[in-house]
Amino acid sequence: MQYLQYIKPAITADTSTLSAANLAGRRIEAGAFSHSQWLRLCYIERQLLWERRLTTTMLMETFGISRPQAQKDIKLYQRLAPKATKPYQLGIPYHQPTEGFEPVLLSGEDLQWQSIENYAPPSAGHATEIPMLKRRHNLPVLARLLSAIEHQRSIEAVIATMSSPKGRGRRLTPTAVAFVNNRYHVRAFCWDHMGYRDFLIGRFMSNPKVVKAPRSVKDWGENAPAFERCNGVPPEVDTEWKQMIELELKPNPHLSDEQQSLIVSDYELDQGGAWKRITLRKPLIGYFLVDNRIPSSKVEYDVAVQDNPKAWPVFAYITYSNRPAHEVGFKSD
Repeated sequence: MQYLQYIKPAITADTSTLSAANLAGRRIEAGAFSHSQWLRLCYIERQLLWERRLTTTMLMETFGISRPQAQKDIKLYQRLAPKATKPYQLGIPYHQPTEGFEPVLLSGEDLQWQSIENYAPPSAGHATEIPMLKRRHNLPVLARLLSAIEHQRSIEAVIATMSSPKGRGRRLTPTAVAFVNNRYHVRAFCWDHMGYRDFLIGRFMSNPKVVKAPRSVKDWGENAPAFERCNGVPPEVDTEWKQMIELELKPNPHLSDEQQSLIVSDYELDQGGAWKRITLRKPLIGYFLVDNRIPSSKVEYDVAVQDNPKAWPVFAYITYSNRPAHEVGFKSD
């Protein structure tokens, strides 16, 4: 996964002239900085977004720069995004993002997670690249959800789903974010369904707003809604998210021996005489199957067995059993 997408240069003024006022309402762009400084500023924002902390040492070790240069970069970022970091707090040896932190450098079109460099596809005449369909992302929503998880907040937002394509209000207590191929999901306790569900972040139609649990439900009586009755704390632990399941990957046994050998080579399924294995959280198994063209339902499994095994070259089983992985299932919304 890539972490930042470059934006066509637009701001060319000296960085000393950039202020919160003249940057309001527009994304800060790479053309305003040297290439190396732009990477460091984006790294600062990456740390605040994902790690929820930033130290001078992180910058020094990642980019091989001096402490004065790292401190200078942090101060520059704080001028560009004055509402991004909390004021210095005695006893906390790192910079923290504010609860309302939103990125001003990173692009929402390609929400990158790990790397801090963006490489263009090859442009030689003998090489080409097939484009991937991109899912819509919402970077401000992602930032607010990560903040809600960090501070253990519940939120309200209008969210579209396949069952409610126009969107409807939901009250959620988010607990984790997962990146699945080209899209982000938030794992949350849904107070409508009274259970943990997955929601596509790109389908949030409004920015999440923090909902504070009431201090008392006496005025509600016996008719108190679940959120108020539980004081905003999910009544159950997300045991499925904590459950790690190991899968064993094999070629479709309904292919010929020669075809199976080819699939083993294609997907590097032979791991020193044993089948390739992968460990996932239980709710993420369904996504893994779909994105890797592995039967993710009984219907697909039956087709792969009886009708068209070539279209489903790899099967996944729960390790130490013949149970197909699709039987584990997952819930999404």
